[in-house]
Amino acid sequence: MSLEFKEELKVYSKVLDDLTVKALVELRNKMIIFGLVKIIKEGKESVVFLGKDFEKNYVAIKIYRIYHSDFKMIRNLLVLDPRYERIKREKRNVVFYWCNREYRNLKLAYEKAKVNCPKPIASYQNILVMEFLGENEIPYPLLKDVKLDYEIAKDFYNQVIENLKKLKKIGLVHGDLSEHNILVGNDKIYLIDFSHGVKEDSIVYEKLFRRDLENINRFFSKFLSEDELVLEI
Repeated sequence: MSLEFKEELKVYSKVLDDLTVKALVELRNKMIIFGLVKIIKEGKESVVFLGKDFEKNYVAIKIYRIYHSDFKMIRNLLVLDPRYERIKREKRNVVFYWCNREYRNLKLAYEKAKVNCPKPIASYQNILVMEFLGENEIPYPLLKDVKLDYEIAKDFYNQVIENLKKLKKIGLVHGDLSEHNILVGNDKIYLIDFSHGVKEDSIVYEKLFRRDLENINRFFSKFLSEDELVLEI
C-alpha cells in the first residue's frame, strides 16, 4: 500500500471500518482501484466514493456499511432469492452477499440484457466497483432532480420502459426502481442500485416487477396522460 493511499484511507476513517480498509487495500493490491477521490453519496447503509483505477479513469466505489446496515431486512430479502437461500447468518457475510447480488445483477443487466446501467468492474466483500456515470468529478443527476417538460418526459419514459422490457426478456427485475434510482446524462437514462433485483425463479419476481412499473408510472403521470402510460410489459 502506498503512503498516498494510506493517507486517503485515514481521511475517511469515520466511514471506513477496519475490515473495509483491508478490503480496499486488497483491491488496490489486485490493481483494481488506484485510490479514492471523494465521497459522492452517503447514505445510511452505503457510501459511494469517486475513485480512480490504475489508468487514472474515474470509477464509482460503493461500500456497504457492515455495522450499520439493516441486517434483518437484508437477510429477509436475500432468502427470497434462490441464489441466496442458504446464506450464513453472520452479519458481515449477509452484507457481503448483498453486495455480491448487486454485482451479479449488474453483470446480467449490462452484459446480457444490454441495459443502460453502470458497467460492473469488481465485487469484493462489501465493496462494489463500477463505472462512474458523470462528467469530470460530478455524477449525473437523479431523474427526480431533472427539470422535465412533456417531450423530455415522454422520451425518458420510453427509455425506461425499453430497459424494463430488456430486463424482463432475460428474467431479471430491478426490484427498487423509481426516480431515485435513475440517473440522467446526455439525454440518456441509466438504471442504478440493483441490490434488490431477483431472477424470475423468485416468488417475489412478479410482485417486484409490478411495483417497479407502478413506481415509474406514478412519477411520469405528472407529465403524461393515462393513455400514454404502459400498464403491462
